[in-house]
Amino acid sequence: MNWTDADIVQSILKGDEAGLVYLYKSHRAEFLGWASKRFQVDADLVSDAFQDAIMALRFNVVHGKVDGISSTLKTYLFAIGKNQLLNRLKKSKYEFSAEETILLERLVSTIEPVQELTDRQLKVKMFVQQIEEPCRSILRMFYYLGYSMDVIASRLDYKSEDVAKTIKSRCIRKLRSALSI
Repeated sequence: MNWTDADIVQSILKGDEAGLVYLYKSHRAEFLGWASKRFQVDADLVSDAFQDAIMALRFNVVHGKVDGISSTLKTYLFAIGKNQLLNRLKKSKYEFSAEETILLERLVSTIEPVQELTDRQLKVKMFVQQIEEPCRSILRMFYYLGYSMDVIASRLDYKSEDVAKTIKSRCIRKLRSALSI
């Protein structure tokens, strides 16, 4: 089937993912080539940004935010993907040291614990083991899975990206407070 933008939107609204799959397969390679060349970044980072862009586009269609756009879905998807990638690049400057971030990722994802932990790492480990929802989910999605805040907001059914950012900020403050003890 040769899908039009209207067909894809209707497919998504009906809960049929075939249109979204078509959009993904049709534009993934082009986006990966374009973004990798333009931003000179790792292909995995670009691929993750594209996947998040697909999810964000789906969210926007379902919530009526695509009605009346003046561009094609491809252009809209690429714009979302570019923003996702730029957000990822901005966030590559973590609030913690690289060593602490790696430990946090491992602890949140329940990968084998790191041997010979420093006192600070032990504090992070204890905090993560005791942290309650939604902090556990938000920190895992953001630091381990690399999701953008708008995708996190969508997946956790928050009203907006700002709500997710506020909750993440509170979680980070709790962690920093725990580390200063």
